[in-house]
Amino acid sequence: MSSAWSRRTFLTAAAALAGSTALAGCGDAKPGAVAKDGSVTVTHAFGETRIPQPPTRVVSAGLTEQDDLLAVGVVPIAVTDWFGGEPFGVWPWARTQLGPAQPTVLTLADGIQIEAIRGLNPDLIVAVNAGLDADTYATLSQIAPTIAQSGTDAFFEPWKEQATIVGQAVFKADEMASIIARVDEKFTTAASSNPQFNGKKALLLRGPLYRDSVQAVPPGWRTDFLTQMGFTVADPGDPLIPRDRMAAVLDAADVLIWTTESEQEQAALLADPAISGLKAVAGGRTIFTDKELAGAIAFASPLSYPLVADRLPPLLAQILA
Repeated sequence: MSSAWSRRTFLTAAAALAGSTALAGCGDAKPGAVAKDGSVTVTHAFGETRIPQPPTRVVSAGLTEQDDLLAVGVVPIAVTDWFGGEPFGVWPWARTQLGPAQPTVLTLADGIQIEAIRGLNPDLIVAVNAGLDADTYATLSQIAPTIAQSGTDAFFEPWKEQATIVGQAVFKADEMASIIARVDEKFTTAASSNPQFNGKKALLLRGPLYRDSVQAVPPGWRTDFLTQMGFTVADPGDPLIPRDRMAAVLDAADVLIWTTESEQEQAALLADPAISGLKAVAGGRTIFTDKELAGAIAFASPLSYPLVADRLPPLLAQILA
């Protein structure tokens, strides 16, 4: 799966097609609570999955669930690589939690690798961000208890919902709730430390151009971290902004955050007169990220967002000084 498809195109399609999701509870019991028989039951888009005991051989079958698992101390036996070419599909912000483990690396390039997963003899398959349909879910469930997406979004449901359902499945619901709260606190602390952010209009963009259009992230869960920091997220109207609308849409923002992965991507954007002539670019109010920060924003996880909260606010403060 190429980087161009796996991150930018995947996320643009997800932004355009995303439905509303709601994390369902498990009957009258607290979601993720351990039952009297020591099991946990998790509710998702295809029904309920009962996990009889804390799992020890967990396959991370979706694009980003490795971060959720590692955040609560569960080291998967297999990880699905998304993009970036990172060792074992694990980015720098999660390597400490991975430790010396060397999980099997899977891919979604041609769909879920069912036989490879079967051969790993897992006791839990986490496939919240794997694009599961009912048939694939049924097949995986014959191998091991399987956790699917919690709502209508087959890929990239809101990060807190994904983290919550993964935490429930590995008997770490309370720990995950605390981690999510700490991530929120980091962003709100950035807001209180930088009052100049308040009310400024920001646009989150994905570079380079795709089909000669700018890729913008509309207001929603993927931009909540900017709202938490005090920004107002400008609405681009459509996630793909063609050349004839670039100036009108992008010039409405006070700040542009462009998630580039290299200096070459940044240079290519700046070489385009339609980009270099934008008010925020010409006025020095544009951030071009490096690969790690771009990846952290894309992963949107309990482990990647703390890196965003540490690295992005100083960059924003500098251009808004």
